[in-house]
Amino acid sequence: MRHITKGFWLVGIAALIAAPLVIHNSYYLHLMVAIAILSILTLGLDVVFGYTGEVSIGHASLLGIGAYSAGVLVFLFNLGFWYALPLGLVMGGVFGLILALPALRVTGPYLAMVTLAFGTIIQILINEMVFLTHGPQGITLYTPLLVNLTEVMSWLPSSWSESLPSVKRIKEIQFFYLVAVALVFTIWVINRILRSRFGRAFEALRDSPIASDCMGVSVYRHKVLAFVISAVFAGFAGVLFAYSEQYIAPNNFSFELSILLLLAVAIGGRKSRVGPILGATIIVFLPNLLADIVLFRIVAGVIAAIALVWFIQSLVKRSESIRQRILPIILCLGFFGFSLWLKQITDFKLAIFGVMILFVVYYLPDGIVGFFRHFMPKPKPEQRHNSVAAKNHAAGFWNNPIKSANPEILRVKGLKKHFGGIRALDGIDLVVQSGTIHGLIGPNGSGKSTLMNLLTGIYNPTEGQIELDGQSLAGLNSSQIALKGVARTFQNLQLFNELSLTENIMVGLNHSYRSGFLATAFALPQARREEAAARQKSLEILHFVGLADQGDELAKNLPYGKQRLLEIGRALALSPTLLLLDEPAAGLTAPDIVELMAIIRKIRDHGITVILIEHHMDVVMGICDSVTVFDFGQKIAEGLPSAIQKDAKVISAYLGQSAT
Repeated sequence: MRHITKGFWLVGIAALIAAPLVIHNSYYLHLMVAIAILSILTLGLDVVFGYTGEVSIGHASLLGIGAYSAGVLVFLFNLGFWYALPLGLVMGGVFGLILALPALRVTGPYLAMVTLAFGTIIQILINEMVFLTHGPQGITLYTPLLVNLTEVMSWLPSSWSESLPSVKRIKEIQFFYLVAVALVFTIWVINRILRSRFGRAFEALRDSPIASDCMGVSVYRHKVLAFVISAVFAGFAGVLFAYSEQYIAPNNFSFELSILLLLAVAIGGRKSRVGPILGATIIVFLPNLLADIVLFRIVAGVIAAIALVWFIQSLVKRSESIRQRILPIILCLGFFGFSLWLKQITDFKLAIFGVMILFVVYYLPDGIVGFFRHFMPKPKPEQRHNSVAAKNHAAGFWNNPIKSANPEILRVKGLKKHFGGIRALDGIDLVVQSGTIHGLIGPNGSGKSTLMNLLTGIYNPTEGQIELDGQSLAGLNSSQIALKGVARTFQNLQLFNELSLTENIMVGLNHSYRSGFLATAFALPQARREEAAARQKSLEILHFVGLADQGDELAKNLPYGKQRLLEIGRALALSPTLLLLDEPAAGLTAPDIVELMAIIRKIRDHGITVILIEHHMDVVMGICDSVTVFDFGQKIAEGLPSAIQKDAKVISAYLGQSAT
């Protein structure tokens, strides 16, 4: 599969090299340049939209900021392309940061509204700041002659020089190759970023923000980072856009362009490199498609043919019911019939455009690339050959227990948490001894999970103190507490479903990296070594929880019991001193519970202190060293499991009657 991917990209690069030699029409060469420039922008937008799941309607304005960085240099200082290129990158990143810091405090439609307002403000400023931007009149630029060949041409015989291309043609070809190199560079850098710990963090925060914070991966910081990365590439594309179009004005960067850019990523396919490029190609060629009736019929026919093959293939494999697929095939064939019936297309442009978008968004939620992925063979696992070494290494690792100097790892004093008039916790005192399994039990609503959320920073206490290993956790957020050595699982599973098992574990290993962002983006040796070490460590942890043979499987495809084990493994990746398990046996079968109990004992024997919330009394009584009982937000009993079983208050709380 990797060889196929490499071959595909080599063919793409060869096509870029050959394009100016084959395409002699200046108009079509200009379209190729426009596709490459918008591809740079959509590849950056995919980092935000595809990977973090945030919707930005302000990227046209970021493109404008890059373009006007180039324009202002020409207008005020008469400085050219090579000065504009770094300035566009910097200005895109600066304005992206200015937008991201407040905007990413909100999510969903509110973020879209903030970015929309930002785009409107930028367009108004460009229009009104005449002294800087030349206002509505716009700014004229000229495509640079990167290498002046006129002197060389003058040395050649006249018969030769007459057959050589004109200076204008040389400019076009040189600028095309410059943009092509910029596109290849963008793909390479974004690949490095998204296949690293940063890309995994972006996907993790999209799937489960709470779990990301509890893994030490700050959701807010990584959202801001993703937005700034995207903005840098938007500014980069803006400079190239300005010199390609040779004229920029405020209406070049409208709200409609932002919508088109989002649609390009959605239609082409999120979370891929090909998808945004394909989407950029579509939005560049769509006006031409909707202007030529013959070309429109050809495209409609190709779509109908693909849909027919897809329908037949689904019938053969019986992958879905006929009802689910009959409507799309009817619509595609009807669309082709409509194109044959149509005599002229001008009056139907907007309607056809809208129908095409609705169809793709509704029936191809993963875009065109996502649709074709269903026909591609799944890649074979690449890590199995390391399994024996990982198993031996893991055994050695877990045979070296952690030794804590402090006999009391956790101390809670007078802890209260009130939700309005509801007292979820009301004055809890708790001491947990190092290297033990401490059980928390009590009826539903007694405050156990609330305590977990307070210990991990999801809630802030109304009153009271929490000390971990003698240090106060007051004022720390979830990611900071996680990095202090507190890891947890959740009552309702919070896995990163779109990541593999190995990648889920590697998200928990984010704290182990020391290389910076630039080292990762440019694949420097330190970053490569750390990535290899983290992958090996993840295999060791997967061996420990018994999931090494499924390391390349997506987390969402695991059976429920194995998902519980994966969540424990991911928590262990933090190298915690305190592990909080919130009902890990809920929903498990009897054999799975036996396996779970063995793993929890091994964790305790390794020196990691465990706090266990559980309703399975056989689990609590079988593995806990001490037990605390909650009822109505208060501690009603504490002691050895054998003593708790006989406590009258505990029996009353669970059974609603006194012990006989």
